[in-house]
Amino acid sequence: MFHGGFLAPPPQDKSPGETIRTAGLLLAIPTLLIVSPLVGFFAGSWLDGRLRTSPWLGIVGLVLGFAAAGRETWLIYRRYQADDREESKRR
Repeated sequence: MFHGGFLAPPPQDKSPGETIRTAGLLLAIPTLLIVSPLVGFFAGSWLDGRLRTSPWLGIVGLVLGFAAAGRETWLIYRRYQADDREESKRR
């Protein structure tokens, strides 16, 4: 179905385990981009309530959450590229 065209890349000889690992690696990115800022915001908001510094620690937590998510996304992407290069060398 549309192999080799513009809609889909040509099929590769990957084992099902490799495909699942790649999918899991790449599906972790949206999860990180959603969860990390939320955790940072709610942790900062909780501290704001304790220290009466509202809304500053919530904002700081949100920014730190986005920074942590960006860093982890970059690391996952680099790991994916390294795995892809290693796989292409084996062929």
